[in-house]
Amino acid sequence: MTDRRRLDPDLAARLAEHLTPVTPDPARRLAMRERILVDAAAPATRVLRAGEGEWREFVYGIRIKTLRRDETAGTETSLWRLAPGARVPPHSHRHEEECLVLEGSIVHDGVEYFPGDYLLAPAGAKHKPFVAPHGALLLIRSELVPRLGWLTRLALRFIGR
Repeated sequence: MTDRRRLDPDLAARLAEHLTPVTPDPARRLAMRERILVDAAAPATRVLRAGEGEWREFVYGIRIKTLRRDETAGTETSLWRLAPGARVPPHSHRHEEECLVLEGSIVHDGVEYFPGDYLLAPAGAKHKPFVAPHGALLLIRSELVPRLGWLTRLALRFIGR
């Protein structure tokens, strides 16, 4: 299968012979140079080391460490640390949610999932509570996780148990 976006090198060379060089005005040339230098200085890979970042309490027994948050797309990737017996309250999704169990296990709707198990909830899905009988570490890519105040967290602590 050929890539139609790729220009044949011989054709490219023949086309280049017919191009007339253009010298941009000094202001445009400077702006182009600065844009190229900014792009060249930008790191290609964003790294967050295991000991970096902040774990914050979401609800009782659940702490979340945000790895990536994209306000424009309305998504985030995060680690969820669930203490033994912790429960993720029932919730629904406006966007799809991906979950990969890294450590421990979670039980959802009577089925237990272990390290390496992957769950994909489509947009509009409504979850029953998740329970981590022995604790768990999850990698989740989802819509933005709400930032809950202490009063909401306290109420969810008693509702979810």
